[in-house]
Amino acid sequence: MSDETSPRLQEFQEQVDGLKLSGGKANPERTTVRLAIALFVVAVVLEVVAYTGSTGTSNALEQNDFLILAILGVVVALGAVALFIRASMTRYFRYWLVRLIYEDRASTDRIVEAIKDAD
Repeated sequence: MSDETSPRLQEFQEQVDGLKLSGGKANPERTTVRLAIALFVVAVVLEVVAYTGSTGTSNALEQNDFLILAILGVVVALGAVALFIRASMTRYFRYWLVRLIYEDRASTDRIVEAIKDAD
């Protein structure tokens, strides 16, 4: 593979640089990760409240209420984990797709150059 890049690949690199994939205020993954972290903190608080409340009473009906609160905390935590994984995978797949397109264009340029050299 040569160190020189074709004009087409240089144009593609300029287009990718123009996409501003590094983020900023319009980065939805960053917002989603922050939301996931906030939800996870809320879930931990719900679990602590449910635990302290259920151990502080001997009334079975009150313990059932705290059991429902604990289940809600687990559901919120699972939702937070799902949001975090989604945001992480979205960022990775975006990078992967851009890299795949770049490599495909480089391969096409090599094939075109080989065909031109064969003629």
